[in-house]
Amino acid sequence: MILDCHVHLPSPGLNRTLEWEPCTPGIEAAVAYLRRCGVTGIVANSMRALLAQTPDEVAAGNDEMALATRAYPGFVIPACQVNTNFPGDAIAELRRCREALGMVWLGELCGSIGGYSYTTTAFGDVLHLATELDMVVQMHNDSASDMARLCVDFPQTTFVLAHIGDSPEEVEERIGLAARFPNLFLDICGHGYQRMGVLELAVRQTRSGRVLFGSDYTINDPAGVIARIQAADFDAQTKAGLLGGNCSRLLVEHGWKD
Repeated sequence: MILDCHVHLPSPGLNRTLEWEPCTPGIEAAVAYLRRCGVTGIVANSMRALLAQTPDEVAAGNDEMALATRAYPGFVIPACQVNTNFPGDAIAELRRCREALGMVWLGELCGSIGGYSYTTTAFGDVLHLATELDMVVQMHNDSASDMARLCVDFPQTTFVLAHIGDSPEEVEERIGLAARFPNLFLDICGHGYQRMGVLELAVRQTRSGRVLFGSDYTINDPAGVIARIQAADFDAQTKAGLLGGNCSRLLVEHGWKD
């Protein structure tokens, strides 16, 4: 099993991509590339929902992921998005995604793209509801102190912090957060994982299977992350957990039913 916990799938008709040079124009091409890399399953949201600036666009993007789940059964695990600039709509959409569409993963929430803040009452209300609905909350949060605040204020919420860090200081901060807070998991996507010793430090300090393979595809290539894990000096059980077992267990614990 190789389960990528951090994927943004292309949206039909959306004239925007996160690839530096567009090379996977649609979901079919993106899924084909992931499979060529050896990926056997993904937790994915849609580009439309990630970039949405209206409640209708958010809902349309989430519906795309529901359709992708049916089109690629056993491969696509849908993640939903909300935008807390529209508080009432965000609450209603989150409830719809969980109760009507069966989604258990919220995110990757990225306030810098969506134009919303993590410090508002509306964002807190979404976290309260996500916790009540037993959902995983994946976040892009560049502030270690703010992520620590969220872990303290929402101790029953399961958070996944995307991106392991771009500098030694940031890497140590983020790994330290996961070691300190049992409700925080690390998604190793982006940059940092390729630096020798970083992945080893994350595994050593968290100790309890809270490091997840994520690639941030279609921005980044999943093959490099997979190769880094497979080549590391870990035992077979640790590698299996990193590549998918840890994420699979997290999904099942929060009610995901394939």
